[in-house]
Amino acid sequence: MDPKLLFWTAALVDLGALCGFALLGVRYARRGEIARHQRAMKIASLLVIAFLLSYAFKLVILGREDMSVWSELDVWVLRIHEVFVLQMVVAGIVAWTKSRRLLGTRLVTHETPDPLPDAKDVRVHRIAGRISVIGALLGFLMAIGVLIGMFIRAGAGT
Repeated sequence: MDPKLLFWTAALVDLGALCGFALLGVRYARRGEIARHQRAMKIASLLVIAFLLSYAFKLVILGREDMSVWSELDVWVLRIHEVFVLQMVVAGIVAWTKSRRLLGTRLVTHETPDPLPDAKDVRVHRIAGRISVIGALLGFLMAIGVLIGMFIRAGAGT
């Protein structure tokens, strides 16, 4: 198999796992299991970082894709995928920064003497988290389309 196809297949698996952990994290948050929510989201974040690092190595070792052979539709699917991934990352960073402000509050510790969280921080964290998870899921769906196009082009070239 073409090393670039192997890389992008692994990247799709990574993004799928990321989506799974993000959805699990949402489920835990809704149940009030904040420690489990934190763990699931930390794993999802580490999967993003792992992809970014592996992508940097991929660029150095394998180079970029030859998009001159891509159809206009394939390029649009890729660009839409990239917008969703950017949405996931930016909203995820916002959710993470707001989560730092919630750490010592009763929402996280479940201890009565601890202060109540600022309602705005909770709301922004929740909205940013949802936007990030939606971006991840839509990015995953678009990545499937990108990868299918790559496999089709690889098959047509042989």
